[in-house]
Amino acid sequence: MSPGNTGDTDRRSNGEPAVQGTPPSTLRVTLPALPVSDSLVRDRVRRWLRALYWPHGQLGDVLLAASEAVSNSIEHAYRSRVPGIVEVEGRLQAEPGGYRWIELTVRDYGSWRPVPTQTENRRRGIPLMRACMEDVRIEGTHHGTEIRLRSRTVPPPILD
Repeated sequence: MSPGNTGDTDRRSNGEPAVQGTPPSTLRVTLPALPVSDSLVRDRVRRWLRALYWPHGQLGDVLLAASEAVSNSIEHAYRSRVPGIVEVEGRLQAEPGGYRWIELTVRDYGSWRPVPTQTENRRRGIPLMRACMEDVRIEGTHHGTEIRLRSRTVPPPILD
């Protein structure tokens, strides 16, 4: 990845690049699994949600859950080897009447962290994600982890 290229793209649901003024229905960000990437992902998801006129109260919950999922990948996935990448994909889903929700998928290609044998005074990330989102699904293997975050349903945007 070249400097300045964050690997992110905005696309409409048909895969075409979004045109200026049209909120993209998808988001894709691929970054190295480094601590700075968490803030870059937060910024990118925030801009995407604002373009979708996401309600402010729900925006914070989505950002917190996404940040926690990315932080977990950065901290745990590549523990015993060179850091790999973290991918974040977002997709806007529409319901009748204009109601909508998003699904974020955070993926790494490291290994699943086994449950610690000693108390660490940690392990709050997954309950935090569950508190912020409608649904959280985690699939961890020795070849990577995928976290799917489904937001709560929000009303149609109110445009001026």
